[in-house]
Amino acid sequence: MSGRSGSRLSGIKARVVTGIALGAMLGGGAFVTASGAARASDSRPQAAQDQAQPTATASASASASAAPVPSAAASSAKPTSKAAAKATTAKSVSAPPRTSTGQSVTLAASQQPSQVGALFAGSIADGHHCTASVVDSSAGDIIVTAAHCLSSGTSTHTFVPGYRDGTAPYGVWQISQVLEDDAWTSSQDPDHDVAFAVVEPLNGQSLESVVGSYQLDTSGVTDTQVQITGYPSATDEPISCTGSSGSFSSSQLTVYCTGYAGGTSGSGWIEDYDPTDGSGTLVGVIGGYQTGGNTEDVSYAARFGDGVQALFNQAEAAG
Repeated sequence: MSGRSGSRLSGIKARVVTGIALGAMLGGGAFVTASGAARASDSRPQAAQDQAQPTATASASASASAAPVPSAAASSAKPTSKAAAKATTAKSVSAPPRTSTGQSVTLAASQQPSQVGALFAGSIADGHHCTASVVDSSAGDIIVTAAHCLSSGTSTHTFVPGYRDGTAPYGVWQISQVLEDDAWTSSQDPDHDVAFAVVEPLNGQSLESVVGSYQLDTSGVTDTQVQITGYPSATDEPISCTGSSGSFSSSQLTVYCTGYAGGTSGSGWIEDYDPTDGSGTLVGVIGGYQTGGNTEDVSYAARFGDGVQALFNQAEAAG
């Protein structure tokens, strides 16, 4: 199976994304200091050049030209899940800047969103393989990612919010249970490439109370501007991009954003993003078609609907 998970990165050259900070960060809050270190392994392949897309270089001065949205007949990329609602933050958080449309940049430490982190198979020494985001829940203990990043049931994986250069500024959080749709676990249906995971408390605190969260929207958002932050497995620093999402099919979304190589699977698509406080609405995750896409610059997501809401409800009950 092709895609962008770290397990599939062997033998695939990761493109170096030129990270350029886009000016001073607007209104970002201070990070909460926490002990720990982390390294995430990537979960998104970048082969298949069957889809012709313009080559884009990450640059703060790049012109904001809208990238073409591939048709359903074009070669595959990653499907995305959808979730709409204003991001809930337990505290002021650092926030990525908006970028020229479709152009990713490497984030400075002061621009990293605390609600986004890297997934590890165990210890942070094992390397990160996917990206996940915290979503608002009653117990404050739920993250969302792509189903192909985890396995349903109990888990030994860990989540490191704000991971950077081998450090875990908010601690290393143990995942206790993973919830996936039966359509995914039985046949890897790309329309159900979404997973919710429950994390255990750390030092007597819930994950959401420490790093904040995004609110989930399962109304099926399609054409909208989104902010996507993820961790390519070839680096230990996250990238972020402002892109214009659209429908790839009735059940899949697509977006053009440069440099989203293996490891960025599971990265959240944030609608109504406010760079002054990091708030926004999570409406999808990189995954789905071709487990997120076979090229670095075009990503996909399964469209969020009733099935994703039902899955979230199960995670709430399990938390």
